[in-house]
Amino acid sequence: MDEIRENLSKVHQDIISSCNKYGRNEKDVCLLCVSKTKPEEKIIKAYNCGERHFGESYAVEASEKITHLKDQGYTDIIWHFIGPIQKNKTRLIAEHFDIVESLDRAIVATRLNDQRPDNLPPLEVLIQVNISDEDQKSGCDISEIDTLIETVQKCPKLKLRGFMGVGMDTPDFDVIDKEFSTLKSLFDEYSKKLNDFNILSIGMTHDLDIAVKNQTTEVRIGTAIFGAREYKSMTADNQKIAFIGGGNMSTCIYESIIASGFNPQNITVSGPHIEKLEKFKQKGSVITSDNIEALKNADIVFLGVKPQILTSVLDEIAASGVALNHKLFVSMAAGFKLSSIEKKLNTKKIIRIMPNTPAKLGLGVIAVVYDTEVSDNEKKLSEKMLSGMGTCIVGDEDNLNVIGAVAGCGPAFVYRFMEALIAEAVAHGLSADNARKIVEQTVLGSANMSLKNQDCTLASLREAVTSKGGTTYAGLCKMTEGNFEQIMKNTVQASLDRTYEFEKMF
Repeated sequence: MDEIRENLSKVHQDIISSCNKYGRNEKDVCLLCVSKTKPEEKIIKAYNCGERHFGESYAVEASEKITHLKDQGYTDIIWHFIGPIQKNKTRLIAEHFDIVESLDRAIVATRLNDQRPDNLPPLEVLIQVNISDEDQKSGCDISEIDTLIETVQKCPKLKLRGFMGVGMDTPDFDVIDKEFSTLKSLFDEYSKKLNDFNILSIGMTHDLDIAVKNQTTEVRIGTAIFGAREYKSMTADNQKIAFIGGGNMSTCIYESIIASGFNPQNITVSGPHIEKLEKFKQKGSVITSDNIEALKNADIVFLGVKPQILTSVLDEIAASGVALNHKLFVSMAAGFKLSSIEKKLNTKKIIRIMPNTPAKLGLGVIAVVYDTEVSDNEKKLSEKMLSGMGTCIVGDEDNLNVIGAVAGCGPAFVYRFMEALIAEAVAHGLSADNARKIVEQTVLGSANMSLKNQDCTLASLREAVTSKGGTTYAGLCKMTEGNFEQIMKNTVQASLDRTYEFEKMF
């Protein structure tokens, strides 16, 4: 039996079993075949099995498939748009889709209405409600439903049909059941006062049974029908890499990647000033001033722009129509949390890194945080890419902030200490050149003494230099009198406080 036909048979049997379990008629539950990122051949196979409802999430990709399939005679497919809606993609959605299930903002409703062609029937819409109360999930708050309904009712080219919701991604089915039950209660309330308000779209493969229990009229199933995406083996030879931003830290990571065995011909670097990217071109990489051109074919995307620019870059990426859910994103922006990036890109395949400047010499510290959908293979590959920069320290986002304050800001604090020592040496008669050489070698030697004596505490190394009543002791006493430890505590805390301010901004 054909694989898709066999998969569809199993999905329909699951629906029938759940309906029998809860005393429902299986004909009251519509199967929406989620065909996003899937080729036309698979859609045709499902169509030939009798399916007519297909769901897509990426406007550009979907509009091309819809047009091509209609040209081939598949004109009776009902196309559902189920993904987050970008404002600059509303025209494509309005022109090509029959139903939009992810309406969550008044401005989107207005744009869909204004851009719906006159020769097409009203665009049916479902209001997506954020029932899991997760920042990274699309959907309006329950408190916003009435206002959004009022907007839709003022749009003659839209027809409101119901609610859509996505349950929390959790193995705790009691949590999902509670969320679905909440939306079902809301659905019952509004269906009593709105005409043709009769579609409740909840439930995917893992929570289908709970959705049927809560009276869903539609389940959205993709992988169980079409199969998971076939991933190519991730190796240094076959990964396509993009850098959005070609500044100092991107250059540092680029050099580490090349040194780790990655092919420079598989790397594209984008930036606003093409002339500043010539150094990458000379090593065999592609350069462009178009971020989306760099993004399109990339498996791994490094976001190498400043935090205050990252928001606009993420908006540009999200609005591109490029399928993002199988790309790995690596951000090096301070203060820009995983949840903020998730919300923009609707993916959890994200890594945050925080390198310090000695990474340029391969002597750095790179703090690394993995989001929940980063695979073990991707983790290993990312550490291979970064290995040429120094030592990777993996932790959570709280760790990242601390590492950023200690390691990221730390070199500046060390340089400030060195500047002070050099200034005192010069004040007491040494030449500036000699003073710098002495201080540099002293710091280098001290760091190596620490590295090569891991069985000793730093306190014991300090005590080995200090004789009671001697010169070193006299100097250390002055550090104590000056409350040196409190100064360092205040210094690190100030850096952390600023990081938390950045997090609130983004």
